[in-house]
Amino acid sequence: MMLDGVTIRAARADDLPACAGIINDYIDATDWLPRDLPRNEIAALFEPGLLDRRTVLVAEAEGRIFGYLSMGEDGFVPALYLAPPARGRGIGKAILDVAKALRPEGIELTVFVPNAAAQRFYAREGFRSVPGGRVTEIDEGIPTLRLRWEGMA
Repeated sequence: MMLDGVTIRAARADDLPACAGIINDYIDATDWLPRDLPRNEIAALFEPGLLDRRTVLVAEAEGRIFGYLSMGEDGFVPALYLAPPARGRGIGKAILDVAKALRPEGIELTVFVPNAAAQRFYAREGFRSVPGGRVTEIDEGIPTLRLRWEGMA
């Protein structure tokens, strides 16, 4: 998929360090999100075997990765993160649209309660709160909302 010179495609092993950099930079730039793991330990989570366990999509332009989405076989999305230059350009929507096409029966995810911008984004994209969906992420200790996109009718 192309959007303004951006290609959404399946990740390759050589994309994973860039994905780790995006999440690490996000953690460092977000005052309400504590760093529970050092940068190198998060980077180690992005090992090639991840591509066997999850669908990982990346947004690429001019040879650079600007965002990624990770989705389990069950349709749960534990991560959708964009580098700052990619935000507000429709790139997150483009990645999510590809994930929806791959999983038309529905997708679930969690969003941090303090992340109001992400909550607005997911609401625009058709995600609704799952009944009883407020949970607390143990690792980060930050309240989250569980959201679901019901799929294509």
